[in-house]
Amino acid sequence: MRAETVASVSMLAKLALGQSVINSGNGFGTYYYDIEHPQSCFNDFTNMNTGFVECSQFLPWTLNNVHSNNLVAMNHTLLAGNLAKFCGKRVVVSVNGQPSSTPFFIGDGCERCGTGSSSNTQWNPNGAPGLDFSFSALDSLNSNACNAGHIDISWQILDETLYNFDTNAPGQPTGPVNGGGGDPGNGGGSDPGNGGGTCSWAGHCQGASCGSDNDCSDDLTCISGNGGAYLRGKL
Repeated sequence: MRAETVASVSMLAKLALGQSVINSGNGFGTYYYDIEHPQSCFNDFTNMNTGFVECSQFLPWTLNNVHSNNLVAMNHTLLAGNLAKFCGKRVVVSVNGQPSSTPFFIGDGCERCGTGSSSNTQWNPNGAPGLDFSFSALDSLNSNACNAGHIDISWQILDETLYNFDTNAPGQPTGPVNGGGGDPGNGGGSDPGNGGGTCSWAGHCQGASCGSDNDCSDDLTCISGNGGAYLRGKL
C-alpha cells in the first residue's frame, strides 16, 4: 500500500510539473454523455451528445463536435464566472488517492456540481461538489459507476490548455491544442484537425465549413451535408 501511495504521488507530481493548480476539490463524479458508446449503462446518450457545450460561447459546438470522451463538466457557477480561465484546461482526476493519466479537460458546466456546499461529503443528486464525465470515462475510473451512479473523486485543474474553445483562444481554431500529445479525447495519436499531424489541406481541416466529405482533408469527415457544418475526425 505504501508503494502504491508513493507511486501515485510521484505520478501526480509529474503530471502537474510546470503547471499551476487553478482549482481543486473533493466530491463526486457522475456521467451525462458518451460519444464512443452512446448506448451504455442502460442509457441512450444520443440526444445528450448533441447538446451544446458551455465553453463554446459563440460557436454552436456540441459534444459530438468535440468528439471526445475526455471532456469534463465542472461547477457551472464557477465556470460561467470565468470561461477563459477554465475552458480547455487539463484536469487530473484521482480515485482513492491514485491519479488517472487520462488527459481530461474542462468543456462544460455542471448544475449539480455548482449547487450546495463545496465541502459537502454526502451525495445529493440535487447538489454536491464534483465533476460530470462521459460514462466510459467514469467507468474506467471505477467499474462501479453504472451500479452506483456516482463515485468518490478528487481533482486538480491545471493551468495547461488541452483544447481550444472560442472563449479561451480568440482567433484560434477550435479543437485540440497543437503539440499536446495528439487528440486528448481519443487516446492520443496526431489530431488531423489542427494542422499538426496529418491535416495536409489548409482550409479544409477541423473547424472549417464543409458540404461533403470531399471537402475534408485526409481522414476527416463532414458531420452533415450542411454548408455550415464543421469537420471532425472519423470514429
